[in-house]
Amino acid sequence: MKEDNTQIDPTWMEKTGGYAKDMTLRDHFAGLAMQSLIADGAVPELSARIIAEMAFAMANAMLEERK
Repeated sequence: MKEDNTQIDPTWMEKTGGYAKDMTLRDHFAGLAMQSLIADGAVPELSARIIAEMAFAMANAMLEERK
């Protein structure tokens, strides 16, 4: 495998607040669900808002199941 020697801005953590600074577990679950909905192609006619609502509904169900 080729080594990646790409230079990055060394101050990016300070500028951005770090890795997903304000992201919650619910946000993470919703992002995973949204990826799946979009990649599956089963919902191409739905708006982004509807897909987001579906993703957060799935995230809420996942959090509920964890209890």
